[in-house]
Amino acid sequence: MKNHFDWMMALPPRKLFLLLSGLALLVTIMCFAVVATTPTLGLTLEKTDAAVGIRVSDVAASGPNAGRIAPGTVLVAMSTAKGDIPLRPDILIEDPDLLDYEAYNRFLADQQLLRRALNQDRVTMVADDGQRIVLETSLPLWTPAMTYAVIYAFYGWVGLLVVLGIWVYRPADIATRLFALSGVALFLTILTLATYGGRELALYGSTTAFLMSVNHIAVLMVAATLATLFWVYPRRLGPQPAPTIAVGLAVLAWLADQFQIGPGPQYTIYGVILLGFVCGVTVMGCQWRATRGRPLDRAALKWCVLSIFVGTFLLFALIMLPPAVGGTRLVPMAISLSSVLVLYLGLAAGLRRYRLFHLERWWFGTWQWFLGGVLVLVLDGVLVFVIGMAGAYALLLSLAIAGWIYFPLRVWLMGLLGRREPATLENSLPQLVNNLFTADSEAKIHAAWPGLLRSTFRPLHMTQRPAVDAAPDVAASEDGARLHVKALRPGKADTVLEYPDEGGRLFTRNDLRTAALLRGLTDKAINAVQAREQGADAERQRIARDLHDDVGGRILSLLRNAPDAHQEQLARNALQSLREALQALDQSADCRISDCLEDWQADCQARCQEMGVRLEWQQKVRANGATMSVRQSINIGRIFAEGLTNAFRHARPKVIAITLSGDPAELSIVMENDGVGDCEAEQHVLAGRGLHHMRTRAEELGGVFAFHLAGRSARLTASVPLSGDSPPAAAVQ
Repeated sequence: MKNHFDWMMALPPRKLFLLLSGLALLVTIMCFAVVATTPTLGLTLEKTDAAVGIRVSDVAASGPNAGRIAPGTVLVAMSTAKGDIPLRPDILIEDPDLLDYEAYNRFLADQQLLRRALNQDRVTMVADDGQRIVLETSLPLWTPAMTYAVIYAFYGWVGLLVVLGIWVYRPADIATRLFALSGVALFLTILTLATYGGRELALYGSTTAFLMSVNHIAVLMVAATLATLFWVYPRRLGPQPAPTIAVGLAVLAWLADQFQIGPGPQYTIYGVILLGFVCGVTVMGCQWRATRGRPLDRAALKWCVLSIFVGTFLLFALIMLPPAVGGTRLVPMAISLSSVLVLYLGLAAGLRRYRLFHLERWWFGTWQWFLGGVLVLVLDGVLVFVIGMAGAYALLLSLAIAGWIYFPLRVWLMGLLGRREPATLENSLPQLVNNLFTADSEAKIHAAWPGLLRSTFRPLHMTQRPAVDAAPDVAASEDGARLHVKALRPGKADTVLEYPDEGGRLFTRNDLRTAALLRGLTDKAINAVQAREQGADAERQRIARDLHDDVGGRILSLLRNAPDAHQEQLARNALQSLREALQALDQSADCRISDCLEDWQADCQARCQEMGVRLEWQQKVRANGATMSVRQSINIGRIFAEGLTNAFRHARPKVIAITLSGDPAELSIVMENDGVGDCEAEQHVLAGRGLHHMRTRAEELGGVFAFHLAGRSARLTASVPLSGDSPPAAAVQ
């Protein structure tokens, strides 16, 4: 079925906000109209200790009864044509919730009679000495009752505007719905109180009853929604419709109040609110457990707990608890309602967006301040009112107890709550020094960089992201959950760290400084290695020139003057080896992978034909026109050569099978022969230097090497990375 409010939900957020604010303004004007149309006597009245009687504490100089009645006069009744209406002290009670139902019903009846009498231009009051005093009524433009209503309405509007400003942007979210419902309910609670709580003497009993009814259902809704907000926020604790159940129970409690089941509102209203507060704290504890290992949710929970607990604690302790236990409020309602500012302004920031970059530091500081102040006040009150100790001594003793018991206990609790020391340079200094001073190449520094970040910050996740050219070297997300560290050199992926201390906290400014310092020092180390490699490259070029000009010339002379073919071939082999060595010294030289594959196959085929061994060559390499460095090509080629030499020297193979697979990033090699003899041959193979040389060449390229014997079969495998940097060798063996 189509929702009749779909048209409203389709409005843009700002228009919806203005519409709802306009409706709230209309309700406010109606309540103010009730206050403004209530006749006034221009008197300030207060309760007396007698069963009947109210005292005139002040007479407005500009009021209609200035000079007609003196301050201090005690009035015991209002005389009407139908008889005298007794003026009981309860007639001035700010909040009739403090009365039991019998007194409450009598209060409403007296209010009805008094308000009808005030409709006359003059009323006759009976003083405690029997004197009858005729007073005039008036409707001034502004009265103390209107001032009272405006001040209280301000508190209600603060909460209302906060919740509407959030809900209109996230109307489908269950958390903001509950939050908004609590704000609207609190607005109605305060607005109704603002209407009847500041009356000079009386409102119509029917009006007061209606306002009280709205006040009661609204305050119950505040308790129900705030108590179950933590059932769904930051994480939903279960599939059960806890908010719906809580609202249903609130409605049942309100019906019990309307039918006056029980002694009075302290059971049907404030007792239920007390139960809701206890349930809310319990659900809050369950939510704390559910957000373990989820830093963003835990941070939001901390924010909301701080706002709700402080605001609700003050609201509950100052306004709702006294009636629930049958007492009277010690703090004026106008001051107590300031807790609304703490509750809704604080909670708004946590629900709308997690701006929690500095949460860890100030959250604990604020809680320490709040709990420390509460403890001192509680101890002081206990010592003064229970023990009867003098005020000065009680304060000193309470401070001593707080210092010797509370503060050590607080430190222990902070440890349990997960407070951790932030990352510092001292923690990562040993690994940093090891990375910077033991690395013999830029590639090793790059390889050690992720480990340095991981050990310093202990992130829950660490990923590589495409580089962002305009991004700063180190930056944190707005919510403090992620730290973005730019790559150490252009073209490489950036590093993103999420949730430091294995999800125990958020990133702070101190983490930013530490990461920036680590990156700066690592940059300087890379620059130093680059300078060293540039010097080594210059030295390699000098050696290459000397080899080319001196040794190359001498070998060329031997080649031209060789006495026979054998000597000529030896000279050619020496010249070819020299050329390969010179190419290997040139770090910038490269060659196509496909060309290298053809050369390796041709060399292996020639060696096998020479030894009368059949070669089975299989290659599954996706070269795609990629290249490799000359040093990689030479080292891999010499692994093939050494593998064949070992097979020919230490075995009698009939077939040698070579399989190559890989892509431009990595090459895998498998060489097998079937000519392994007895154990003596096996021991001879393992004792040779050939395996050591092949393993060394593979490791020089950043790869791995392995050799296995199984029966009469020998198998060697090697895996060599072709992309990225590999450690430079001082020379090619």
